[in-house]
Amino acid sequence: MINKILAYYPGSVTQEFAPTAAASAYYWFQENPEIPLWAGIPKHSLSDSQLELLKALFHFVEQETTSTISGIARAWNQFLFHEGDVPDVDCDEVRFIQFQLHAKEVEPEEMTEALQGFFPDHTVIWLKDSYGLLVEERKEVSETAEELESISSTFESDFYTKMTFYMGKFQKITPQLPEFFNKERQMFQQAVKHPTRSNVYTFEKTFPVVLATSLPAQLKDILTSSVLEAFKEDKELMATIKIFLENNSNASLAAKKLYVHRNTLQYRLDKFMEKTGIHLKDFDTAVMVYLACLYEEMR
Repeated sequence: MINKILAYYPGSVTQEFAPTAAASAYYWFQENPEIPLWAGIPKHSLSDSQLELLKALFHFVEQETTSTISGIARAWNQFLFHEGDVPDVDCDEVRFIQFQLHAKEVEPEEMTEALQGFFPDHTVIWLKDSYGLLVEERKEVSETAEELESISSTFESDFYTKMTFYMGKFQKITPQLPEFFNKERQMFQQAVKHPTRSNVYTFEKTFPVVLATSLPAQLKDILTSSVLEAFKEDKELMATIKIFLENNSNASLAAKKLYVHRNTLQYRLDKFMEKTGIHLKDFDTAVMVYLACLYEEMR
């Protein structure tokens, strides 16, 4: 399939080895990551919408940018990814705040300067063209998810670039830390495949998403027949239930997020109960319905 698409873009190339920095004029894709065949399309040939479509169809290969890393950032990079020594830092615990820029072109130097302005005490490490992480040493005051949301909004307004974060957990600096970070990295990779209204992910927010993608077949069948049937011809109802549950079943807050009157929200909640016989006031039931909403959203 990818060969047919390449035919539409003059100057496209294929090769049997991974692209290097010398091939940065191309966007690189693989139809199957297990087969050593890379396809490059000239960057000037693709519009933003075409690039996003190809990212959805094929495995997008971002090139590593670690060759320019130096100082403490290089020490962390060697420790996390290349079995290097534990970095020499004056703290016992750190956490990693991963970030992903959703833009066609990214200027790492400009973005690094902006990130250092927001996080002057953190180490910035760029790993790929639009992906990197911040190393935060534990102090009395740490960044909150709300502050990261605000920073994300600032990036979008100032740079016209959407940025998402994954705020990791503080951990002791031990030889096992790279393994822990790798697990957080996998969580973030799962999360960005299923965007939410929030630009900041945590383990707590990502866990239900990962769980919903891993449900066994028998549970999917039960959810489909007992819950999802009510949403079959009413996606607005599902969105209402999901936002209601995401806001801790707070009707006033959910109505505000949905831009509807509280009475309208209550009508939709009553409608769901009539269709399914399910009462959302029960905690266990609410968890089950929320997972059903996530599963349906990702199908």
